[in-house]
Amino acid sequence: MKNNKKMMTGFALALALSAATMTSFAAAAYKTPAEAITGITGKTSDEVTAERRSGKTYGSMAAEAGKSDEFQQAVADIHEDRLNQAVADGTLTQEQADAQLAAIRERQAVCDGNGTGAGNGYGAGGCNGTGMGYHRRGNGFGYRNN
Repeated sequence: MKNNKKMMTGFALALALSAATMTSFAAAAYKTPAEAITGITGKTSDEVTAERRSGKTYGSMAAEAGKSDEFQQAVADIHEDRLNQAVADGTLTQEQADAQLAAIRERQAVCDGNGTGAGNGYGAGGCNGTGMGYHRRGNGFGYRNN
């Protein structure tokens, strides 16, 4: 009987650990907001692309699915990965990366998912994308403002 309890406890612990590990790898696996929204909502990439072309934002898709918090965290993780890469490449200092990540999280706190930047006093632009253009204009990463 004791042996069965030990086995069941060990099995439960192993299951919990593997579930936690899979969750953390899943969050880090997204490279773009489009990938994140397909993974979080379960929609196909074709469905997401069609909705995006019709004018719907990724944030509104996440909100409709009741997954806004998960989507915001995934996007923050994407930005953090890119910022860490920029620090490793020497194009940003750690202080600059930390400041940009803090700005992203601040914007996410007032993000309603409609893509207008409502609530933050700035004009149109994605809640997670303004000011981050990775060597390009618009939504993405870097030093530019939309």
